[in-house]
Amino acid sequence: MSRGEEQVGGHGGSMVVEGSHLLKACLEPELEFYKRLENDSLAEYAPEFHGTVTKDGKEFLILENLTEGMQDPVVMDIKMGTTTFVEGAEDLDTKRMDLLKKMIKVDPNAPSERQRETGISKREYMLFREGISSTTSLGFRIEGIKRIHADDASKIEIDFKKVKSPDQVLEALKVFTSFRPQVAAEFKKLLAELEQVLRGSRLFASHKATGSSILFLYDAKSSTVKLRLIDFAKTLPSNKHVSHEHGEDSGDGYFYGLGKLADIWNLLT
Repeated sequence: MSRGEEQVGGHGGSMVVEGSHLLKACLEPELEFYKRLENDSLAEYAPEFHGTVTKDGKEFLILENLTEGMQDPVVMDIKMGTTTFVEGAEDLDTKRMDLLKKMIKVDPNAPSERQRETGISKREYMLFREGISSTTSLGFRIEGIKRIHADDASKIEIDFKKVKSPDQVLEALKVFTSFRPQVAAEFKKLLAELEQVLRGSRLFASHKATGSSILFLYDAKSSTVKLRLIDFAKTLPSNKHVSHEHGEDSGDGYFYGLGKLADIWNLLT
């Protein structure tokens, strides 16, 4: 087994590639969501799910390897919504020095004197990440862009943690599409189709989609494009209708972010 290099959003350590399948460490909420997806219109916009397997005492989801068959895959992970953490999650407010170090690595001037003494909580770190990126203002953020088979000389040199303004997002999207109008136009079309399906999905209307992503993929050789929803570990059922709008009690800002993202995509075509 080899590690899943196509994962650009920081999940590589929990994934391995086995031929045409991707094995992802199994978390119960994500497993349950994949099971429910089978009977929903959203299924065509998620990786194919092939059950679970246990290896070395650990359970994995068996998912479609979305880059299989692509000669020169280019991948972008966009995390959706205006918040990236679930209220009430375990250890959300526990002070940690390792998270302080991560904050300092991103911005040495960000921590207060008190935080430097006590460490910071996961809540504080995630709010920090949301604020310096476009999560809070635009309802989404670019987690990363990667050309899978690129050599070191052609790596994408963008500090994605600090991509915040619409202009910065636009420049990153230009890099992702390599300034190819036909690729940008196809993704614009797929985004519009995805929004229609999301708005009509009973499953989506009954779950908060915290921390989930849209994965954009295309083959630089053939310009074949794919758009898939991924990362459902914090996509949790709700006891009331979820609006997915910004600022509403039952909302997570998903549709707000999707609208902002579509607006910026429109500038590419």
